[in-house]
Amino acid sequence: MVEGDTDELLLIERLRQLFKDKEIRFEPQHGDIFYQRENKEQAIKEVIGDRVKEILMKRKFKPSNILAVLHILDTDGCFIAPEHIKVNAKQTVLTQYNVDCITVNSEEQKGRIEERNTIRSRNVYAMVSTNHIAQYDYQAYYFSRHLEHVVFNEMNPCKEDKVEKIENFLEKLEMPIEHFLAQYMPVEQNDNYSTMHTESWEFIMENINSLKQHTNASLMFRFLDSYSRHA
Repeated sequence: MVEGDTDELLLIERLRQLFKDKEIRFEPQHGDIFYQRENKEQAIKEVIGDRVKEILMKRKFKPSNILAVLHILDTDGCFIAPEHIKVNAKQTVLTQYNVDCITVNSEEQKGRIEERNTIRSRNVYAMVSTNHIAQYDYQAYYFSRHLEHVVFNEMNPCKEDKVEKIENFLEKLEMPIEHFLAQYMPVEQNDNYSTMHTESWEFIMENINSLKQHTNASLMFRFLDSYSRHA
């Protein structure tokens, strides 16, 4: 499960190359499942569990077909404290992401971002500490602030050319994508997947780190490699 189409574009060919005996399926959500107003009264684990069941029904998958559910999300600065959301009345856009704060164009928008961050961070935290969803093994990973930030160091990318930029990037990339992403792991790399996964999430939840250029998505390759060999 991913937020947009560029996540699949960035990762799918390498995953298929490495795990030829598995069928990797991406399910872009085209929205923020961690902060959708119609779901605010429902526990996030139930929301995502229901979405997984919908996907299985749509794809006509049987429970025995599923190795694991992997979820890649954007942090969007959701873990920062309210004092790092600042009003700039001269700003022409509603919300602007910066290296040390989020700027908004009004007090009203500041309130909306604070509410979003409160709900979203709570829901993400709940899923990070979850290992199973709808009877399947589950793991969550992140791009911070989002994929384009990690790959291109762009905090506020143009939406129109996202796909083209990823295609050009992959064409010129001279290393496996998991090695490229590993450069942005925020914690020391070692052989203990579980420790790295936990510590990388702890790091991104601290202070203003969810605005910084980091990802733990390279761990997904390690999880699949280990899990598929023992499954």
